[in-house]
Formats: sequence, C-alpha cells, structure tokens
Amino acid sequence: MERLFRRELNSLGPLFGFVGDFAFANGLDDGTAFTVNLAVEEVFTNMVKYGGGDDAVSVGLDVRGSDLVIELVHPGADAFDPTSAVPADVTRPLNERRPGGMGLLLVRSMMDTVAYEHRNGDACVTLTKHLGRRAGGA
Repeated sequence: MERLFRRELNSLGPLFGFVGDFAFANGLDDGTAFTVNLAVEEVFTNMVKYGGGDDAVSVGLDVRGSDLVIELVHPGADAFDPTSAVPADVTRPLNERRPGGMGLLLVRSMMDTVAYEHRNGDACVTLTKHLGRRAGGA
C-alpha cells in the first residue's frame, strides 16, 4: 500500500488512518500497529519540520515474508541521514542535554533496521520491523 500525504502536520490524522487500515488488512497485532504508527509519525514529522522540498511525502507499507517494510520518500528534500545522526545521550541529566534526537533514538529502538538514501534529490527512509511470522497468519 502506498499513499501521498501533504507535508504538513494536519496530515497526521489521515496518516494514522492509513497505517491503521494497513495493520487491520494485514492482521498486525495492536502492539505492532502502535509501534508502526509511532515510527511513521516521528519520521514524517521530521520531514515536515526539517526537510524542505516538495509538498508531499509518499508513505509505503508492505509485508515481505515476515518483515514489515515502511518507506517514506520526500521528493526534493535536503539530504539528512537519520542513521548517522548522533543519538541523544540519555545518561546525561536533562539540563546538560541538547534539545532533540529523542525521536530518532525511539525509532531506532523500535525498528530492526533504519536505512537512509538520498537518491535523485529525494530523501528516502526505509524502516524494517521483523514480525516473527508472516502478517495475517499465526
């Protein structure tokens, strides 16, 4: 399943609906659906806030064997590799931390792989979550 969403925070409601429809159609449990929603929301929100580029982001969801693959493509976006961003140091006291970075840390902890590619001027983030079984099955 793939769909375009306007690059604005008002798209979060329709985006959550899209992820929910996909989760239901593919028999994902509530915990996995929550994880996917949170990860997609974080990456999409970063694209809205920091990406520049075109007004739409493509979100693709697919089950490949026992893996859930999520791809967000932001045409014309500035290059920013979330996989190379310095993770937030959660061992330091709050008053000694620099703002930001917690969302990417969260996404990295929830997904099995986070990959980034800047191809033909488009920012592409691919998230993979191992389901442990084929979606829709036991």
